[in-house]
Amino acid sequence: MIFSLWVLQSCGTLKKTSPSTGEVKDQTLRVFKDAYENSLPSFDYLQVRSKIDANLNGKSNSATLRFYFDKDERIWANASILGITGARANITPGKVQAYEVLDKTYIDTDFSFFNEKLKVNFINFERLKSLLLGQLFLIDEWNAYELQTTPENLYELSYKSNADLLKKPKEGKYIHTFYLDSNYRLSKVDILDPNSNTSILVTYENWVEVEGKEFPSRVKILVKAKDNDKIELEYNNFDFSETNPPFKIPKGYTPREIN
Repeated sequence: MIFSLWVLQSCGTLKKTSPSTGEVKDQTLRVFKDAYENSLPSFDYLQVRSKIDANLNGKSNSATLRFYFDKDERIWANASILGITGARANITPGKVQAYEVLDKTYIDTDFSFFNEKLKVNFINFERLKSLLLGQLFLIDEWNAYELQTTPENLYELSYKSNADLLKKPKEGKYIHTFYLDSNYRLSKVDILDPNSNTSILVTYENWVEVEGKEFPSRVKILVKAKDNDKIELEYNNFDFSETNPPFKIPKGYTPREIN
C-alpha cells in the first residue's frame, strides 16, 4: 500500500468461494471472538501478486504490486510498471523504509507515515497487515466493542463509545464499526473522525480459497476529507513459500521529504 500512498505460478490453487448463505446468529462477544479467530488463515509466509489502482490528490496511477509477508516480522513490497521496478518497501514493526527508482529518493521513518497519509493515529504493523489481508484491525480491546446482527445478515461489531463520540468528540478517538458475514469474513469497515469529519471506508470483496485458507481478492479504501482519495487492490495470486526477498536502499539515493 505504500506505493499507492507515495508513487505508485502460485503453489496453491485459487478457488473463488461461494457467497455466504448461512444466517448470522445472536451470540456472546466471547463466542464470536473464538469463532472469528478460528476462521483466520494460518501461515508463516505469504506472497501476494496484485494490481493497484489509486486516485490520490487528483492523480490516477496503476501498477503491478507484489507483497511478501514474513510471519509477524516483515512486509516487503515491490511496485512495477511494464515489468520495471518503480519502488520497493520494507516494513517491520518498528520501521517503514522505501525507495523510488525514478528519482532516486528514499524514506526511512516509522508508522507516522501511514497515519499521516490516512489521517488517523492507530496504524501499526499488525493493523496494517490485517487491513491488507481482510482481518479485523481493532483499535481498542475486544471488551470495548459490542456485537449485533443486521437486517442485511451481517455481524456488526461496533465500538461502544460511538454514540458518546458523536455527541462529544475526543481527540484521537474514532467512531468505527466492523461488518462481517456469517462465515466471519470481513465485509466492510466504517471509520469516522468526529473532530475533522474525515471518514474511511474499507471494503473486502470476492473472497477466494487457497489451500484451505480464505482471503479477499479485492480491497477498496476510500478516504473522504478535504480531498477524496481512493485505493483499489486486486489480488490475483497467492503463494505460501518462503522467498526472503532482499531490501537495501541503494547508495547515492537522497532522503525524500515526507508531506
